[in-house]
Amino acid sequence: MKSPLSTYNDYLDKNLIKVDDQQKLAIQEIDTFLSQSLNKSSSIYLSLKKRKKLPKGVYLYGEAGVGKTMLMDICFNSIDIKKKKRIHFQEFMIDIHNRLHERRKSKAKADPLLSVGREVASEIKFLCFDEFQIYDIADASIIERLFTILFEEGTIIISTSNLKPTKLYADGLHRDRFIPFISFLENDCLVINIDNGKDYRKNRVIDGETYFSPLNDASKESISAMFKKFSNGLPYSEKTLFIKGRELKIEKQALGCARFNFEDLCGKPLGAEDFLSIAKEFDFIFIENIPKMSPEKRNEAKRFISLIDALYDNKNKVFITADGEPEELYVKGDSKFEFQRCISRLHEMRSKEYL
Repeated sequence: MKSPLSTYNDYLDKNLIKVDDQQKLAIQEIDTFLSQSLNKSSSIYLSLKKRKKLPKGVYLYGEAGVGKTMLMDICFNSIDIKKKKRIHFQEFMIDIHNRLHERRKSKAKADPLLSVGREVASEIKFLCFDEFQIYDIADASIIERLFTILFEEGTIIISTSNLKPTKLYADGLHRDRFIPFISFLENDCLVINIDNGKDYRKNRVIDGETYFSPLNDASKESISAMFKKFSNGLPYSEKTLFIKGRELKIEKQALGCARFNFEDLCGKPLGAEDFLSIAKEFDFIFIENIPKMSPEKRNEAKRFISLIDALYDNKNKVFITADGEPEELYVKGDSKFEFQRCISRLHEMRSKEYL
């Protein structure tokens, strides 16, 4: 497979991304780090290790939209390692706490965290965290030791965050106990700031329609073209959201864009919490094949109302293919009154002011 740097250069050559000096410097540093870390038996690595302390991971931070996740995804997709995982940091910590809970119940291990850390390291050798952030004391109290165990077991970690290390867990309970982890990050990881004053997500200007009707080949081609435009033509990949211990699999997503069939969202027992998680995770939402709903489809209509409310409140950009205009989608049924708000929002969400 190609190196992360060569993949990044390919993106530039194909005009999938724009030239950004800070991104380029960051990917060069990460590429060098990975080439050394993944070839620990090489003479270059052994020579460097004798002369200086080598980093064990990467902490990439900057404001929203500067390209952190894109760089991490380039690394993840370029590295030819079978035991690799890309996961939202909070989802990862939920899994860690669940494993610790099982260990403590069994009382089989005197040191549950050491056991869990080694278990995770045996499963994952290249670990990518998106949105690294510490919210509670439970995570803060174990994170330094957990990272230490993973690094000692040979797991390479790349994290992205909106915050520089010193700003993590800023107002947290017993933050003094967390301070050593900040020093740990700064000393053991390659800390890279790519704040460039640009938000590439906001700069993806919408030019054209966002609501395509009726359902036909033309509307399907139109929404496909919009997805290709806003995902920069990148291939689909899967992503799993963890919502209070439940898994919600997103089968088609790329570069902040998620693509769904109506039945994927409203034909299944999903609720407001699921829709809000989707809204917060992705910038651009594509919903296809919205039918005209009969009175018997009251559950689907209620879920659709909840879905649009979540996307509207979160100010997502939404692209739709539907079997009619908003007023035609649900004309009879006991949710007809509620659906009026949905109709109004669907119209507003395709207006120039909203976009």
